[in-house]
Amino acid sequence: MSAACSAENGAGQDIQTEAAEFTSSDGTIVEADGSETIGLAFTYFWYAVHETPEDCPDGYAMALRDVAIMNLPEAKQKYLLQPENRSTYYKMGYALSAKRMIEHNGTPICNIPDAYDDPPHRTVQSSVSFGRDLDGQDSQGDDPASCGTSDFVSPTGEGGIDNELYRVLGCIDSFRRDAEFAGGAMEDYHIGAYRDGEVTTLMEIRGVDDRTNDESVEVGIYSSQDPTPYNSEKDGVPFGSMTVTDNTLWHNKVQGWIVDGELITEPFDLRLKFGWTGRPAEYVIKGARVHLTLNGDGTASGDLAGYFDTRYAYWHNFHNEQGALEVANGFTCPAVYDALQKYSDGYPDPETGKCTAISTAMNITAVPAFVIHPQADQLKRYFLDTREYYGVSMDEIAVADAEPMALVGVGGPPAAASVRKVKEKNDQE
Repeated sequence: MSAACSAENGAGQDIQTEAAEFTSSDGTIVEADGSETIGLAFTYFWYAVHETPEDCPDGYAMALRDVAIMNLPEAKQKYLLQPENRSTYYKMGYALSAKRMIEHNGTPICNIPDAYDDPPHRTVQSSVSFGRDLDGQDSQGDDPASCGTSDFVSPTGEGGIDNELYRVLGCIDSFRRDAEFAGGAMEDYHIGAYRDGEVTTLMEIRGVDDRTNDESVEVGIYSSQDPTPYNSEKDGVPFGSMTVTDNTLWHNKVQGWIVDGELITEPFDLRLKFGWTGRPAEYVIKGARVHLTLNGDGTASGDLAGYFDTRYAYWHNFHNEQGALEVANGFTCPAVYDALQKYSDGYPDPETGKCTAISTAMNITAVPAFVIHPQADQLKRYFLDTREYYGVSMDEIAVADAEPMALVGVGGPPAAASVRKVKEKNDQE
């Protein structure tokens, strides 16, 4: 089979790839020069959460439902926590969320996390975590470059593990599988976005001369608007054909190599679309590096580690316009925002010294796929105009050489509008 693909390099210039000679039985494209191009579609992309009973000795992080009842008599709190009374317990959380929005003229509280002084966010206290040593240091709270944070130890005993986002989200019940309330909910939301066709992430490995050991390959990671196919068992189906997004902001290219069947990349800055349940979320991870085992059946598995821009880590994982996540999923925006600021450990601001990114690690599984590139004249470069949605300025979200793209049909009906109507009615009365 003969095919030609177009791609864009890191400088924004269009390049034309060589014509492929044929497609092998496992879906790999064999180029005219004899090298292979391996296409993959992510079927799982989620945080590497290490769960043990020692993680949260003080209990799970407080949700808004907990803040709503924390000043009640202890007997009343115990009563509300009984299974038969939990609907009232949750309703009190939703009532507090609505009250706070009304107090601020319908502004979502997640847009103004400094407005309330909620109890401190409970974080992981154990010293063990999955992840990677991103900075070559075993920081123990005295390293200015990591803003005074302390590194973890891996389950196999390796020191210097950087994964402070796990410290923040590891005691939130919805980010854990072992929790009674909302256990696994956030993972289900995110992976469900892949299975529902809302989010697709593609990878392409070009110039592969040897799948076991290769000194130099080119790796591309892209967003796509085409759905990844899954079967009835929720397993990714191989050999789907999916087209890379036309937005070059979500095109990521980096050099890598293969050692003993494992793909390893140089550090690079990653930006991908991830609009789970309609949200205008993005992964913005600095200094990312990929370790991916290329399996004999064409599948792949491994991890991506790097520093999640702290603003986007907050918006991506915790921001919610109506406050429902705060009630049902185990956190409050004021408390988790403070925790993210406290545990950010990378990319210090040159003027203030404050770290602007937080280390993270994510697991990856992928199936073989045919990655199709749009034609050069179809390419665009834009960023999502989230000013109103997140309550931020253009300076906070603007990207050089990119145009703002208005949000359309994002996140359902604006919660702020409905709350403003309630406040206006109350004022009139």
